[in-house]
Amino acid sequence: MQATTTSQHILKFSTRSIPLSSYDASRIPISQTRLRYRCRGYTSVTSKRQDVSHVPSTSFRRTLQALPTTTLLRSLVVLSATALPAKLLASLIRLTKEHVGIIESVSPLRWTFRRLLYDNFCIGFRKDEIRTKTQELRRVGFTGIVLANAREAQPTTDSHVGSVIGDVQCEEWVNNNLESVQMAEPGDYIGLRFTGAGAAAAKFLSDFSATCKSHNLGEANNLYASEMQYYTLQVERICKAAEARKVRVLIDAESSTYQRAIDCAALQIMRRFNTSPRALVLNTYQMYLNSSADKLRLHLDHSIKHGYILGIKMVRGAYLHTELDRQSLHISKQQTDEAYDDTVRFLLREGSGAAWKADVMLATHNAKSVRQAFDLYTSTCITSKQNDRFKPQVCGMTFAQLMGMADEVSMDLVRRIEQARKEDLLRHLTEVDTATMHPRLGVYKYTAWGSLRDCLLYILRRAEENKDAAARTQDTAFAILRELRSRVLNRS
Repeated sequence: MQATTTSQHILKFSTRSIPLSSYDASRIPISQTRLRYRCRGYTSVTSKRQDVSHVPSTSFRRTLQALPTTTLLRSLVVLSATALPAKLLASLIRLTKEHVGIIESVSPLRWTFRRLLYDNFCIGFRKDEIRTKTQELRRVGFTGIVLANAREAQPTTDSHVGSVIGDVQCEEWVNNNLESVQMAEPGDYIGLRFTGAGAAAAKFLSDFSATCKSHNLGEANNLYASEMQYYTLQVERICKAAEARKVRVLIDAESSTYQRAIDCAALQIMRRFNTSPRALVLNTYQMYLNSSADKLRLHLDHSIKHGYILGIKMVRGAYLHTELDRQSLHISKQQTDEAYDDTVRFLLREGSGAAWKADVMLATHNAKSVRQAFDLYTSTCITSKQNDRFKPQVCGMTFAQLMGMADEVSMDLVRRIEQARKEDLLRHLTEVDTATMHPRLGVYKYTAWGSLRDCLLYILRRAEENKDAAARTQDTAFAILRELRSRVLNRS
């Protein structure tokens, strides 16, 4: 295929070995970083003082003030589970997965899991439920949601898996995601997890990626041309429906076992759909991989060559414990944080005047990264307004956090966007583009929809992928406790 051959140089970085000492999780100073952060900077989220002078001051409002007390209490109960010892928490996750059928059939258990886990992380099953909860999020200031279908084909160890071409599971996955498009409102996003398309799709993605690593992209294209063509056509069916409904598409990153094939397909799809002033499809870049910054630059070059806007969703990464090549990882959390923030600065500052264009979503729970990126983007846009010769290359910058997590980060963004809406030089960033229904500056909650069984399996799968998330939920718990304390004191 033309698109795959012209993008051959893009994935060459994947086969390079970057000499780093083997990864040692014990070297990541998570607790020290968290302690320093709380002591030095956490209260700035709810402080009256703004980081930059151009954002107008408003009357003081607590960060979580707009959220219902029931939501805060539910989140606190769910987050309290993360204080359990890691081995005990892992055992509870495993037991819940093994007995999800019992949970679904026993009324008291079903009620408990529905009211706690499901309602905290998921948005509903029926379209009217999803619409009602989305409207509730919009009322407190969120721009919209990122909606993922919770139903995913379960992995298999069967070595006799057939071809992805004409696969029943793949067709079911397409139909589920077409339903997600219809569940979402114009201006929202949907999330696609490629391996959720079934065992045949996962095997194809794995085999293609392995061939890229052991040989090269050209060899992978030759061996799997028909499978890649079929698979990208299935994803394009979803993208066409999303385009018609004015819903954007996020392609999730996965482990390196599959990622080279995902990148190859994503470049082809973005080349087709990202030709308007805003990107329809965004690919995900995991910054805990030490090759991600180079990969992003290569993809920007590819977008210049083929004349499209690169869609970028940046995350720190969720597959730390499943990456087989430990040398592909940054050796510390600090290095990952620096890589993330440096790449944002490159996109907003160093890239000015370049030939590429990009649409960016920062999907992170890191309050420091969010504040820095927000301030840099808004100051860059002000400079552009005041100086016609300075044109930023980033068409829009949005933010996303998981529903039920990092609400203090999300609500601080809501407050900042409300302030920007009152500023003459920033108001245009918050206004919805009638052509795409997406503003240039927004904040979204990433959530899943589906049955209790499907959503429980989805939540538990994400919990296993994010084993370190427990260490990052304490800031949210402290923020909730402060807000609840304020409400009690105000009533007394």
